[in-house]
Amino acid sequence: MKMFKKICMSLSLASLGLFATSCNTSSDQIKIGVLQLATHGALDQAYAGFKDALASGGFVDGKQIKITFQNPEGQDSDMSTMAKSLVRDNELVLAIATPAAVAVQTAAKAQNSDAKILFTAVTDPVDAGLVSSNEAPGGNITGTNDMNPVVQQIDLVKELIPSIKTLGILYTISEENSKVQAELAQARAEAVGLNVIVATVVDATDISSTTRKLINDGAEVIYIPTDNNLAKNIPSVTNVSDDLKVVTMCGEGNMVTAGGTITLGIDYYKLGKLTGEMAIEIIKNGKSPATMPVLSLPDTQYSISIDDEAIEQIGIVVPDSIKSRISE
Repeated sequence: MKMFKKICMSLSLASLGLFATSCNTSSDQIKIGVLQLATHGALDQAYAGFKDALASGGFVDGKQIKITFQNPEGQDSDMSTMAKSLVRDNELVLAIATPAAVAVQTAAKAQNSDAKILFTAVTDPVDAGLVSSNEAPGGNITGTNDMNPVVQQIDLVKELIPSIKTLGILYTISEENSKVQAELAQARAEAVGLNVIVATVVDATDISSTTRKLINDGAEVIYIPTDNNLAKNIPSVTNVSDDLKVVTMCGEGNMVTAGGTITLGIDYYKLGKLTGEMAIEIIKNGKSPATMPVLSLPDTQYSISIDDEAIEQIGIVVPDSIKSRISE
């Protein structure tokens, strides 16, 4: 297995134990590739957190490291091509979102590459076939998962609208990460006595019509997991749901910022930082992804976000028990 090229360090003791100054020549830079599935708030923030964690640890892009960033905007053929290039040309590759992680892992296996791979914003890395287990990944890949607090989100729906009888669940049929969350949401909703209607979309073109049908079929609230397609196209849901006065419970905060009604979710910037700290362990201390457990943010870092304008348009009165927990 190849070793990371060592950064040339100054012998000065003035750093007081921090990383010493790099020689800053391109031949000394560690090459890091990044494959981000698409452009939307959560994934963008995860990447920003990753870079900031590296910089805080003494690895600045253009100095000690060289980052090559690729974004296929969800196009499978482009993603496969980019993954192959990033695996071939870099010593460490970060994949952001489940499809990107699968593409990078597939490319690494096809090339018999020993590039180290990290992922972030992956909901269930075991179900996706990325790792043997979260505790012992076993291969050359590990990272952070973004499983949101589905049970607590459904409980929040009941707290917001105690009279609710029917929950709608909407997700993209090709996204395994969304299916996992949808099944958890359905199980919890049924456990607390709700009827559940599940609807799926194929791509951006059928979101509005499927949302309208879901509501016409009786959905009083629509649950949307951390679904990459829906996150990128959330206005296609909320333009319909807000008009018909139906709450959208979203998987994460950026979907609320983009127009969703409410969430209890994780901070993707912090998730990216956690992944960046894992990268430092690999680069600086020679850690192997095979022995680095998949990490998650602690549930103490979950926070409630609400779109006040959407709540007002829908006509919901937010209980004080929820107001007191809304993040600033």
